Amino acid sequence: MGRRASDAASRPARLVTARPWWVVAGWLVVVAVLNLAVPQLETVAARNASPMVPVDSPSMRTAHAMDEAFGNGRSQSVLVLATARSGGLEAADRAYLVGVADRLRRLHGEVGFVQDVRRRPELLKALTSDDGEARYLLVGTTAPTGAPAAIQQVSDVRRVASEHVPDGLEVEVTGPTATVADLADETDRSVVRITIATVVLIGLILLLIYRSLLAAGLILAVVGVGLGVARAVVSACGLAGVFPVSTFGGSFMTAILLGAGTDYAVFLLARYHEQRRLAVLPGEAAALATTRVASVVLGSGLTVVLATLCMAAARMGFFTTTGPPIAVGIMVNLAVSLTLVPALLTVAGRRGLLEPRAAAGGTGWQRLADRVAAAPLRAVVLSLVPLLLLAGLFPLIDLSYDTRSSQPDDTESNRGYALLGKHFPINEVVPDWVLVQADHDLRDPADLALLERAAGSVARQPGIDLVRTITRPDGRRIDQASVGYQAAVVGRRLGHAGDRLGDGAQGAGKLAGGARRVAGGAGRLGAGADRLADGTGLAVSGAGRLAAGAGRLASGMDRLLRGAERASSGSDRIASGTQQLAHGLDLAAANTRLAVDGLGAVVDALQHKSLTCGLDPACRRARAGLVQIWTAERDQLLPGLRTAAAAAHRLASGSGELSEGLSRLREGIARAEQGVRALRDGQRQFASRLGRLGAGAQRLADGAGRLADGAGRLAGGTEQVAASLPELRKGLAQASRHLRRTGAVARDPAIGGFYLPPAALHDRRFAAASGLYLSDDGRTARFMVLDSENAFGDAAAARTSDIAEIVRGSFAGTRLAGADVSTTGIASTNHDLVRLSADDLRLIEIGALVAVFLVLLLLLRSLVAAAMLMATVVLSYASAMGLAVGVFQLVLGREIDWTVVAVAFVVLVAVGADYNLLLTKRMHEEAPDGDRSGVARATAATGGVITTAGLIFAGSMFALLAGRVTTMGQCGLTIGAGLLIDTFVVRTVLVPGLATLLGPRLWWPRRMTAPATHDAG
Repeated sequence: MGRRASDAASRPARLVTARPWWVVAGWLVVVAVLNLAVPQLETVAARNASPMVPVDSPSMRTAHAMDEAFGNGRSQSVLVLATARSGGLEAADRAYLVGVADRLRRLHGEVGFVQDVRRRPELLKALTSDDGEARYLLVGTTAPTGAPAAIQQVSDVRRVASEHVPDGLEVEVTGPTATVADLADETDRSVVRITIATVVLIGLILLLIYRSLLAAGLILAVVGVGLGVARAVVSACGLAGVFPVSTFGGSFMTAILLGAGTDYAVFLLARYHEQRRLAVLPGEAAALATTRVASVVLGSGLTVVLATLCMAAARMGFFTTTGPPIAVGIMVNLAVSLTLVPALLTVAGRRGLLEPRAAAGGTGWQRLADRVAAAPLRAVVLSLVPLLLLAGLFPLIDLSYDTRSSQPDDTESNRGYALLGKHFPINEVVPDWVLVQADHDLRDPADLALLERAAGSVARQPGIDLVRTITRPDGRRIDQASVGYQAAVVGRRLGHAGDRLGDGAQGAGKLAGGARRVAGGAGRLGAGADRLADGTGLAVSGAGRLAAGAGRLASGMDRLLRGAERASSGSDRIASGTQQLAHGLDLAAANTRLAVDGLGAVVDALQHKSLTCGLDPACRRARAGLVQIWTAERDQLLPGLRTAAAAAHRLASGSGELSEGLSRLREGIARAEQGVRALRDGQRQFASRLGRLGAGAQRLADGAGRLADGAGRLAGGTEQVAASLPELRKGLAQASRHLRRTGAVARDPAIGGFYLPPAALHDRRFAAASGLYLSDDGRTARFMVLDSENAFGDAAAARTSDIAEIVRGSFAGTRLAGADVSTTGIASTNHDLVRLSADDLRLIEIGALVAVFLVLLLLLRSLVAAAMLMATVVLSYASAMGLAVGVFQLVLGREIDWTVVAVAFVVLVAVGADYNLLLTKRMHEEAPDGDRSGVARATAATGGVITTAGLIFAGSMFALLAGRVTTMGQCGLTIGAGLLIDTFVVRTVLVPGLATLLGPRLWWPRRMTAPATHDAG
């Protein structure tokens, strides 16, 4: 039975060695046809639309919602076209921006929108630096950030932007999408350098080990064929939609396949040399080597395939475009190695080539293996100490999600950031956005006040440079929209009005004296103004009452008219008082002029110097009432008094007939009566409108006094007016002090006093802000949040969830409590990246550990051996990560890129298990009963081949340092160091020591058998 199983296992290898040329020719045809029929991997990757983070992640959903509300719904990414000229932008520069915007709009299917400053010129100020030397435009692209399609779109936008650039104008295309594209481009350009460096390193290592150009050339040829076929197959899979591919995945796949393919060839060559030393014929030696090492090579490849396939279950685009291509590439290389290597060995061996050197007795590997077998506990302790010390640094790791710092400073996106940083606030083009989606129109004073309160709360958080939104378009609160500012302005105006009334008080006294003199001839002019109460209702409580009743004044004037008519029939009774009447009317006209001028000053202030009164409908209606009063006094009352005074003078001088004078007097008084009636109507309308003034404006009390019957009561009326003016002045002063105190308190941002009438949004000064921060339907608002630190950094990413919670908290208990609040931007994307990558890494780690453990269990059929090997590879990985922390963080002061943790885990666990599997399988051949000498023999026999494989794979990883991308360099150094640790410490000392200590228990529950005899068969 065992013989038949052995024959069945060796049949495929014997078939290959029987017709080696067919195999060689077959693979050459396959690699040629595939590479001619299938597009190159980079071309297929460019068609992929897989984003950096899933489209259903919070930041991506918010970005889509924001584009729907503020864009056109066709853009998933945003680029920034930055321009600058030292000394200021010129006309040619502005013409270039208009032209390039038109040309970019012609990129249908790639460009979703370009900011149109011609139709919205109010945006120019926001897009132009304060020094006038720089300006930028936002360009929306249709592919999501990080997708290969987005990388191509960045390239196309840059191509268009580079055309027709005026001399001296700096032009750069930047932004987070451009940053990711530059990272991909740098990675892609690094592949050539890395591949060359890898081939050179592998070739040198092979030459040093085998001292044969033919051996090195054969292995490199096999690796080249495997890489060529693998790239074509992966490209075909990507083209067919089996799995997505990317330039990142292609780069890592190339590096890993170069190392893994070389290892498989080395394993086969080492066993072939063993058989040749036993004088086995070349074809038979190649077949036996393939048969005996096939299970190890297949198991080794299977661990890598399963571990990397676990990445396909992840959500992050980096994992889904990296793991499956590596898995497919490994499977292709397994097929190439297990067929092409034995075929080439057969062809070369039959010509007397690739013969092994004579085995040296008492090699260094044998001596080291004997020492470990002699003192296994000491070997285990000595190997564990450095491994545990390095692993102890692993928990100190700080992960970086900053794609900007992982690429050189001279990439176009980084040049663009530097260019804009000279002229704009920090992070001007990489803000985070807070999106507020409500179920009603937010263009309401109450909602605008809530938005301002939320923006102010965010702006006060540590690490926030400024916040822009509809209520603070330039990042600062609109001072004129605060209740404090408005109250202070009204208070100052009322104070000025009181001062003007104070100036007219002396004239009112003179008017009263003149009226007393008139009383002897024409009767008394009585009933003055009561008190004029001002109370705007917003904060005025006790502005006093304005005396006088305009209705009673009109009645008094009517009586005065009837008295004048009676005087006309009995002129001889007032002849003695006409002179006094004339003087009194002159004084009345003069002092009325003072009152008209004072009221005119108030009207002028409200019409031309108050922004908020023009925006508030209630204030406008009150102002119209004041204008009507002022017009009546100026055009009717004052001319009437002057006419009456002229008539009285004519009576006194005897220049006219008494009846004519009295008739003119009657006419003047009649005109005065009309003015008083108009004054009464205006005051009534003013009181009615003022009563509707917002926030509780009090009504203006009626009463302008009454004019006594006849000229004899004029003195009493004017005395009342004179007495009321100081009281009015006192009331206005009290109102002024109250409003000023209100303004001082309400201006404090913590009070939250904010009032922006809806009409203000239509003012040209708010037009740009309204379009940028409020959607057309008014239901969506957004805040632009600029960090004071690196927007790509960890602190900014961690702050995004706090910002959203702060906004939600500020809406609690208000009409916006149910509004949806979310964030997007590079910091929010990185926040999602942190969470999603942690979840994916946990999934990959668990999946890879389970898969590798099952493969080891299947091949070794020993629970103890499989568990021991898994523990050692995990410790090897932790030590490698600790070494990376020490080198990059503690020595170089750089954080470790988040991708390093996952990639290093998959590679080190899978490849480390490969090496240990090769060693342990040989141990089972040499010491199935746990014999120490058998363990030592297995260690010595595999020492050279495993060391060679480890050095070669580590060399291929170290070659990643030849690239310009920090991420690849960190991955290369970490994995390369981990492979060396695994090769020289774990495989050489720790595993043999543990195997020796465990003895026969290592194979539990497998039964012990007698050691195998190594002969020609």
